[in-house]
Amino acid sequence: MKNKSILAASFFAVSLTLISCGEKPQNIEMGKEFKVYENPITVLKVEEIKILRNDKDSTLLIAPNGKKYVYAEVKNPKNEMIFIKAFNKDVEVKYDDDLSLSDYKHDIDKGFTDDYFLVDDNSSIDKLVITDPSETQFVLTNPKITKSTTAISPEAQKIVDSFAKEINLLNAFAPYVKDGKDVLSITKDEGDLPVNRLSMKAEVNYFSPDGKLYIFKVTDIIKNIAKVYTTWENGKITSIVVKPHYRK
Repeated sequence: MKNKSILAASFFAVSLTLISCGEKPQNIEMGKEFKVYENPITVLKVEEIKILRNDKDSTLLIAPNGKKYVYAEVKNPKNEMIFIKAFNKDVEVKYDDDLSLSDYKHDIDKGFTDDYFLVDDNSSIDKLVITDPSETQFVLTNPKITKSTTAISPEAQKIVDSFAKEINLLNAFAPYVKDGKDVLSITKDEGDLPVNRLSMKAEVNYFSPDGKLYIFKVTDIIKNIAKVYTTWENGKITSIVVKPHYRK
């Protein structure tokens, strides 16, 4: 009788362990709907990205040197509580918890769950695992990863590179002004400092999807920062607006 009791207790313990570990992992496919608690879920996209763009707020986020983002976009119309995990050769890749990344995700309660994972340039992910609160796993193996074509134009990058040494602000833009135009004639200054002041650093703050608008953030030698709005046509600048931003 004692042996039967021990056996029953052991069986009960094993059953609880199995339940707590969730159900057997289920294989899923990219673009095909599956159910979590009877609610539809679909992995829409897995994409490698170097530059994140927020067109609503006109901002960019560029991956650190030697790194890239892997973005996982999951359609979740009922806003079911799910979690996205990424793996490379069975080693979990931690999602990037940089708070600024929230500006580059879908708005809360818009029917999507998405995450960014920061990986080395020569690495990627080969498995996505979607889990629910009961730890049931939905596994997408070898997802078809697309590569974003978003990139800073060569001309804009050369402008940024020209600030590696101290240079007068407008002098950096002058080589790319539309033929027949003088850089001062197409420039509007909305600040109260000399527009062509000596500057030491620049970065691309935003560019539009069609490449016709580039916004640069330029720091002068006394650390005043200006935003320089440039419009482009066929690789040439057609107008420049210099606006004060803030002091660093």
